[in-house]
Amino acid sequence: MEPYRYTPEQNDKPQFAEPVIPPLASQPASTTPPLAPQPASTTARLRKRGGAAALVLALIAGAAGGGVAGAVAATRLSAQAPVAPSIAAGSNEQRGAPSSSAPATAPSSGQSGSSSTVAGAVYNKVNRSVVQIINGQGTGSGFVVDQSGLGLTNNHVVEGANQVEVVFSDGTKREGQVLGTNSNIDLAVVKVDLPENVAPVTMGDSDKVQVGETAIAIGSPFGLDQTVTQGIISAVHRDWNPGDGSVQRDLIQSDTPINPGNSGGPLLNADGEVIGINTMIESPVRGSVGVGFSIPINTAKKLLPKLASGEKIEPAWLGISGQSIDADVAQQQGLSTQTGVFVGEVVPGAPAEQAGLQAGDVITAADGQPITSMNELVSAVSEHAPGDTLKLTIERNDKAQDLSVTLQARPAQNP
Repeated sequence: MEPYRYTPEQNDKPQFAEPVIPPLASQPASTTPPLAPQPASTTARLRKRGGAAALVLALIAGAAGGGVAGAVAATRLSAQAPVAPSIAAGSNEQRGAPSSSAPATAPSSGQSGSSSTVAGAVYNKVNRSVVQIINGQGTGSGFVVDQSGLGLTNNHVVEGANQVEVVFSDGTKREGQVLGTNSNIDLAVVKVDLPENVAPVTMGDSDKVQVGETAIAIGSPFGLDQTVTQGIISAVHRDWNPGDGSVQRDLIQSDTPINPGNSGGPLLNADGEVIGINTMIESPVRGSVGVGFSIPINTAKKLLPKLASGEKIEPAWLGISGQSIDADVAQQQGLSTQTGVFVGEVVPGAPAEQAGLQAGDVITAADGQPITSMNELVSAVSEHAPGDTLKLTIERNDKAQDLSVTLQARPAQNP
């Protein structure tokens, strides 16, 4: 399959398929005000689907992180079929060898030595533990975390599948079973029978990651399996809005080149320890421009027992749209307060409506903690599971009152 390439003309006028509306997009943009101005750049999930790219535009009126929404755009790179075997698999000789940036005879890793020797040592230590995951219409990456065959990847890599094909570094293919998923944090666990020469990765401590450290990625960008790239940690504890109304919190940011197909693969330190799981990029051209985001491995460690047991963790749903209040919003809406979240719309039948929340209310606190922005409200909801009770403090007609909201899982056809 001919690789997809970008030219300046294509960047000016992207050659993508017509936008489609996924099931969650049930309300028109005009009925729900946006959380914030839509960024000009693109936040792209990193699953690779075939050799061409299609823009998927979602006008979501319910945040993935908690059902608080506006009309926002989200993109994923997609096509009709997985990468052709000649690209995705390669020969066995190619699979066992490092890429040109990772020499096979590199000395032990560490911060000392040239960048190529560090990357090579990490590659030699970890590459057999990194896998390519093929999910019918697309491919991503993953890595083995224990000897029983448990592997970590992104939820969006295995989304919609119960079984996936797992391809190891020597070309061995096995069927993997999708156990547990967390669509909010974008994590999934896959179980597979391991070949004899495959050992688990060493998971590091992401709380100790510092800006400026070496960061190395191994994965299958554009279906090119066993690709290694290197950069540095650009930021830690990064909260990021990927453009779909959700907020991804406490991410690791790096300039390590990661591209579609790297999703679910490991981000490693110079000692070959996994410190993160690559999940998305910020880019105006559907490719790496040096701003990539990874889920901290410590987050995955905490969730691993639940996911391995088969738990499907869905985001909680509140069912409103609104906007952060500042001086301008307060003046426009005639509010006496200049902080909080102004409720623009309450979805009929949603948990918010059942609890008595109304359009025009101002949310000032959640579970006793002050709320000053939509991001903070999204975060407060995302810390709960469906069925939990969220206590909101609101102002209505300049009078404060408390409401108890029983959160729900977001219905398939609702925001």
